[in-house]
Amino acid sequence: MSKITVRADDELVERLEAREESKSQLVREALRAYLDDELAEPSGGSSDGQNDTLDGFLADRVTELVDERVAYHMRTHQQDVNVNLQFEGATPERASVSDEPTAQPETGDVDRSCGQCGETLDGDHVYCPNCGEKASRRAFCDCGDEIRSDWGFCPSCGRRTPAADVLDSA
Repeated sequence: MSKITVRADDELVERLEAREESKSQLVREALRAYLDDELAEPSGGSSDGQNDTLDGFLADRVTELVDERVAYHMRTHQQDVNVNLQFEGATPERASVSDEPTAQPETGDVDRSCGQCGETLDGDHVYCPNCGEKASRRAFCDCGDEIRSDWGFCPSCGRRTPAADVLDSA
């Protein structure tokens, strides 16, 4: 004989323990009776007098309780809404490529300013001392080592880089 584990709420367990038969015997008899009724009525019990049977009553009661729970949940909890927009057939615009030389950034002792707060930055500043905005295009790991923008992991400490996060979302 095979073993089947059944989970039941405390009320049902108390009712089973109040009976003289063993719980296993009661569950076996109930399962046999249920399966015999199901085989005798293959239409699924979709008759006009569905509420007259225990299954019909239980189905109506479960539906009623679920509807009440959903209504309560909708009244008491705010709903989070995520919106994703996708345009079919749309392609991102690309800048035109030309053979003309592009303007090169000036190098040397030119004073730079922060793009966020306007603070004057020295040449060796990587971050703005006023607001913390990144001052250069160089990428650094949390451990302090410089990393390339296409690396997925820092070779020194093994941390994930922002490039690895971009690859995961693709």
